[in-house]
Amino acid sequence: MATIYEESQPESVKWETSMHCAVYVRDWKQWQRGQISRIVSETTAEVMLYDSGAVKTVDVSCLRKLEENMKIMRTLAIECSLVDIRPTGGSMQWTATVCECVSYYLTDAQAKIIIQESDVACPLPVKILCKDEAGQFIDISEHLIKKGLAFRNRRTDKADVAGSIPKEHLEVHLEQENSQLDGCNLETACTLNSAAPEKDITVSEREHKSNQAEEPLLQSGVDEVYKPPVIPETKIFQAVVSCVGHDGTIYVIPVSLANELNKLMTEIQCNFKCLGLLEPYCWKKGEACVIRGSDTVWYRGKVTELGGGALQVQYIDRGSIEKIPQCHLYPTALYTDIPPFCLPCELYKTVPIGNFWQQDAIDLLQELLTDEEVEIHVQELLEGDVPVLPPYTLPSLPVPGDTFPVRVTHLVSPKEVCFINVSNIVDRDANSSSALESLDEALKWCNKNVDFLPPLTNFRTEMPCLVEYNDGLWYRAKLLAVKEFDPVKVLIQFVDYGNFSVVPASRLRQIPSHLLHYPVQAVRALLAGFRPPVCDKNKKRIPYCPEWSMEALWAMMECIEGKQLSASILAVSPEVTISLYDDDQNLVHMKLIELGFADMDE
Repeated sequence: MATIYEESQPESVKWETSMHCAVYVRDWKQWQRGQISRIVSETTAEVMLYDSGAVKTVDVSCLRKLEENMKIMRTLAIECSLVDIRPTGGSMQWTATVCECVSYYLTDAQAKIIIQESDVACPLPVKILCKDEAGQFIDISEHLIKKGLAFRNRRTDKADVAGSIPKEHLEVHLEQENSQLDGCNLETACTLNSAAPEKDITVSEREHKSNQAEEPLLQSGVDEVYKPPVIPETKIFQAVVSCVGHDGTIYVIPVSLANELNKLMTEIQCNFKCLGLLEPYCWKKGEACVIRGSDTVWYRGKVTELGGGALQVQYIDRGSIEKIPQCHLYPTALYTDIPPFCLPCELYKTVPIGNFWQQDAIDLLQELLTDEEVEIHVQELLEGDVPVLPPYTLPSLPVPGDTFPVRVTHLVSPKEVCFINVSNIVDRDANSSSALESLDEALKWCNKNVDFLPPLTNFRTEMPCLVEYNDGLWYRAKLLAVKEFDPVKVLIQFVDYGNFSVVPASRLRQIPSHLLHYPVQAVRALLAGFRPPVCDKNKKRIPYCPEWSMEALWAMMECIEGKQLSASILAVSPEVTISLYDDDQNLVHMKLIELGFADMDE
């Protein structure tokens, strides 16, 4: 490969998906054979290196036509899967812990591959033997079983609490950004390559579009492993209060589901046979587990806090939280197709004095309600964890066609902005019956009493929360994605300004429900009338939006920064689309077209 391509020059080729090519991998300083899996932009492409199994995004200048004689030799990387094992807990997906364990032993290691069935197409069923820390050969499958990370795949194995699992082959990603959370599998090439972590983006973060463009993030915890609880169709139903949380959340189990819960508990006791996890294990916050309670009964649960010899866990079918010795926990999910049975509720239009529940109030609620059958009147259907919260609401927008003044608060890309309708900025206190009815006053109160607000425990996408900004003040935000897991770091968006930030979990707080009554101030919108240029020679691309160059982003910033802007709404569905004008009532994007950074969109 080096002899043929070392002195070669970039070729004028229209690269397309599935084309075979020779690619220069700068990280390895090597030419490799590959196949284009995706065209990312005019200047970049995603290539699968079929002699190593890795997937790389490279500049098209690193691509060459693959010589015919290079196509004759078969691929050197063989896709394999471990046989005779399956995930614990009845789930069809492998947890991140399993993937990390396999990656730890196999990445860049010499291993002995024993083919189990030679007449099977990809992936090839194998056993893999490699050396452990002591230099002794171990069977990876047996090692995972011994660690409690896998079950032996036997038809008569009663530990299969979800029944027989069909043999499905899921796509694997061993990149570091995806190995932080739950949900990958063990089908991988014999040659494993560690990818470097994704560098921080300092200009901006792509909101949900970047998440759609990439492969889905692996599951971040029990909230992704299990389905959300099922809310009865009727707005009035009978339920038994299982517990009252320290924050005033009331957990109830609908009476109509009592028999199903009893059946599940019976099956768990019959099918799950374990003494607990006796070996040291690196627990993660939010991880699904099975709990051996003080009554010696096994329950489904999740880890809520780490520290010491005991972990704080929550029984997901009852809602109660307590500290449990690690030896009474087992890291697995059970019956993932069955949602948790308890529903978290909050009292309608009831706000505790001081906006947080005092211990004597919690004690009273527990005394009055625990284990009592009550009648639930559903006032609002809300989603989330503790407390149960609805999403933010959008502000009212002008009638399409009307021009109104705006202030751009955040620039995501030349095509996408976040703006505030200046005409909506009025003195909210003038019509307020009390200071707390003002969003500004409510946020001031939260900043003053932030120490009494519980930390965020639900890292679900779009989850409303309060986030501490660099100025030390707390603002309304929503969670977009988990970026790192140990320690937890999440991508959030400040909903009243539009900007993004990656913050540690310590800077997140649960948001008081009354703060959700105010519409968000910043509206995300797409700009109409232009598109990325067909021919763009600028090689420096926006990392999270490669169809645009960095020069186009800087040019758009100059067009809007410090300017008196106005907008006209063209559409509100499926996305808010606007025309943006400068202080001379000229379309802002015309400057980008003049500079060659954009093309007119017909």
